[in-house]
Amino acid sequence: MLERMPFRLPKRPPPGSDVAVLGTYRFAGHTVHVLLTSEERIEWTCDCEKFRRQGRREALLWCKHIAKAAARRSLERLTARRAGAQGCAK
Repeated sequence: MLERMPFRLPKRPPPGSDVAVLGTYRFAGHTVHVLLTSEERIEWTCDCEKFRRQGRREALLWCKHIAKAAARRSLERLTARRAGAQGCAK
């Protein structure tokens, strides 16, 4: 018989901390958030088991979902800048 897997909600930032969500990306049932902290630092979080298992560290490891989201965000920023720089040349 199959074991039941625990249902866990993603951790929220502690109350009182100023965190702005810069982007949200979804991959295969997992959600990646790009956060801007009150110290002007960019933080990537994922709700997958591998990312949660590492606990709270000084330098967080990335999971494959964060790597995919970072690549997508880079492409979005790159194409937006190039489209704006070139204008509407036809």
